[in-house]
Amino acid sequence: MTEFHSNDLPEFRAWREALEPPGDAVSFVAQHVSVTAAYLLAEVFFPELVEVHGCILLAKSYEPANFEDWWERSDGDCAAVERALNHLHLWDIFEPEGDAEERALGKLAQRVALAWRCNAEENFPDRTFVVEVTDEYGPTVVMSS
Repeated sequence: MTEFHSNDLPEFRAWREALEPPGDAVSFVAQHVSVTAAYLLAEVFFPELVEVHGCILLAKSYEPANFEDWWERSDGDCAAVERALNHLHLWDIFEPEGDAEERALGKLAQRVALAWRCNAEENFPDRTFVVEVTDEYGPTVVMSS
């Protein structure tokens, strides 16, 4: 992936350059993001986790019947169940416009992955987590223990 900087994002660059002195990321967020949006975005980065049959799952992904189906199909392999249920396709949230935003999504996925790992390790310090970014349907974050 080519080098990327937030100034490569056309919307941010245009806003920034219209100000004297040029604005920064914090000022942009202050003008464009509500408390509600910021809080919910924080939930994307630091999701609630639950433990079921030794599997660490994103709470939003846990549905008992679906979990039991995956549990049976994987013969109780926690890592396999976790990989199936603990994922986030950034294309399901964002529709990138242009090359710069495509590259930004890749960087964003890496940051989400880091946050998920830190969050999981903070909440389950006795476990080791693997959080990776794949490209199965655009940038996708996948977590297992």
